[in-house]
Amino acid sequence: MAAALDTMPEQRQAIAAGQATEETFDALARRVAVFEARRKAACARLAAITSDDWDALQEHVPRCRACRPRSWRRLRERAEYTAPGLVGVPRDDDEERRWVAFFQSPVRAVPEAVTRPLRTLANLVRDHPVLSDPNVVKLGVGVVGLVALLFALPSSQALPEQEDVVSALDDTPSPESGTPPASTPPGAGPSASPGSTAPAVSVGSTVPGVTTTNGQQPIPGTSTVNGAPGDPSVPARRGWAYASTPDFAYDQPVGQQVELHRDWQWGTWRRNGVERFITVIRRGEGAYEVRLPELGGTNGTVHVAISNGWGYPQALSCQSQNTRGDGDDLLVDVACFSPDGSRKNLPFAIVFVSDGPAVRYRGGAAGVTRTGPGQYDVTSLKGNGFAMVSAVGASQARCRTTVEATRTRVECDADTDWNLTYTEGAAIHHDPAASAAYLTTGRNHWSSNGETPAVTRTALGRYDVWYQGIGNPRTYPADAVLVSAAGPAPRYCRIWAWNGYSSPPKVLVQVRCYDQNGAEADADFALAYLRSP
Repeated sequence: MAAALDTMPEQRQAIAAGQATEETFDALARRVAVFEARRKAACARLAAITSDDWDALQEHVPRCRACRPRSWRRLRERAEYTAPGLVGVPRDDDEERRWVAFFQSPVRAVPEAVTRPLRTLANLVRDHPVLSDPNVVKLGVGVVGLVALLFALPSSQALPEQEDVVSALDDTPSPESGTPPASTPPGAGPSASPGSTAPAVSVGSTVPGVTTTNGQQPIPGTSTVNGAPGDPSVPARRGWAYASTPDFAYDQPVGQQVELHRDWQWGTWRRNGVERFITVIRRGEGAYEVRLPELGGTNGTVHVAISNGWGYPQALSCQSQNTRGDGDDLLVDVACFSPDGSRKNLPFAIVFVSDGPAVRYRGGAAGVTRTGPGQYDVTSLKGNGFAMVSAVGASQARCRTTVEATRTRVECDADTDWNLTYTEGAAIHHDPAASAAYLTTGRNHWSSNGETPAVTRTALGRYDVWYQGIGNPRTYPADAVLVSAAGPAPRYCRIWAWNGYSSPPKVLVQVRCYDQNGAEADADFALAYLRSP
């Protein structure tokens, strides 16, 4: 539904302005139905239907043997009986979680054709401020639920001999027109001094990055696990991984292990044919334990940040709290916070990289000097490269970096431990087989395909970063993004959304930045992009 809204600016504006009519939601419902049908199509003709051609969808589906549902009556009944229940989704937090758990859990009597659109609608109703009005909920859910479920294709009967059927092994995404909408998987700032300068980007303008000196070699640093430096005499295990938390995996019952969605994670063990996947256990409010398979004993650095936060506009944040080995695996404790520092269940992204220069600061580290409260000079990492920093610990802290010729400065809003990964002319995982990029606004950029990204300031403290060709052309496994503030101004930056699946290989990353009071504010930022090979 959110993806459809992003292709319908007039309808989005009408909803935001409180001027939506039944026709507004009817048009939106039709667009959702086409999106859902095309995404799940096993039929070449259906995949070719454009996103705004509702009439073609209506004409095609009943006549196509590959797309025709087994029972229109059963689908209609399920839609009519189940969709209206969403109108009564409670706003109370505990009751809200009960509903979320229901829509996220396997439903024994209702197929995925019914539950998946309903879960999407539940997420949107819960998170989107524009759609939280009760009248909008009733109209939108009723119309969209009925239409989307009516044409959902997993309940269709595919006949191999039908000429419309294409191979299930064909991963080529159906063609998209236009630009990718903002990502909506399920699901974060420090203060500005009066004299601080904002990045030189005007509203609506597009600016290129500045290319780094790619010929320079990365400068050695210190990479550690469990707080102890790696022994250079012993070859360290290598590997990298990433994951994020769609489908409310971050809001499951305490103590329940959940496998993170396989479309939103990847790890180097997969190259060896090991079919294991990253899992998470919620240990309490805003407290998680993430298991990274096959990375135990691997020297490396963990970064954790709030993930796609669409629907969470505040200056929220997530960070790693502790890292430890468990047999063949690596366990990472994750903590997420409200702006006031209290714990809160939030979507997060986790990235582990083992190659390249890095520093793990734990009250001290070689080559690091603490120059004041929350201020550190890293003299072992310097040059014209890229630095990604993330806070570590049980208490909320937010950090930023400034790379200089003689040092890299780390500045946090409180004394804290932190992890820093540095690179120059290479991805932060230093894996040439996997496409990646980095960007520091106002300073430099690098991408494995040589692309110059476009950075557009869309409003105060809000930015769109566009890559045209670095995304995965196969769409999934999806990608991962890290963002932190950069430069001397006391700011905090986080991901709002990213999207590499709507128009691959295009990638859109949306960033929001805040001052120390949590108000949106202009800032420079550092961004790292990763995806599977």
